Amino acid sequence: MNKPMSDTLALRLAVAAKAVPDIELKQFIQLLITHCGEPLTEKKLRAISPKKLRELFAQTALQLERSQLNQVHAILGADEISPMEAPSIPAPKQLSGPVVQLAVSSNNLERIDGHFGSCLRFLIYQVSASGYQLVDVRPVVENLTGDARTTYLIDLIGDCQLLATLSIGGPAAARVSRADILPLKQLTPQPSQSILQRLQMVMDQPPRWLARLLERQGQEAALCVE
Repeated sequence: MNKPMSDTLALRLAVAAKAVPDIELKQFIQLLITHCGEPLTEKKLRAISPKKLRELFAQTALQLERSQLNQVHAILGADEISPMEAPSIPAPKQLSGPVVQLAVSSNNLERIDGHFGSCLRFLIYQVSASGYQLVDVRPVVENLTGDARTTYLIDLIGDCQLLATLSIGGPAAARVSRADILPLKQLTPQPSQSILQRLQMVMDQPPRWLARLLERQGQEAALCVE
């Protein structure tokens, strides 16, 4: 006889199912059991890849947006149970000195907790020695795959010099780098504030890789003025 589901797991499944309101909770859970087997556990849910989740829902008659399935994946694998909401953008402030723009692949509020290819949104920050600020929130909404999706994602953050992400595949990382965006892979989910503070501390005397980015930024700005 299977043990009853824990309250925490039941809540996670209920929150995830709300991201796809056209499916009943019972059917949603059965789809997961089809792949994971019984009993369902937090560990099994975290092991489901975005691709496998799309394959499971492809077995239904539902026409779901990729963004919906990415939200389900984010909820199932998150450290904390949450509907994965976007943060609000504060009133802008003037930052003094050189400024770099950082994109964060995110699922929940102001956290680095998304994978480059399947995150719900990119948070765009400006960072200088005088401070940092959130300046834009860009949802990932296109139902594209393969190279077309990578192109779309790079275009979405094309005005940034840095990318902080939980993970990114080798081919995608190479294309991001060729677009003059430096990927900074983070080992664990964490608040965006952690990398923002580290960047702010080095902006007065930036390391060589950051100095090159700032120099390139200055050259591009001069060309725009000319």
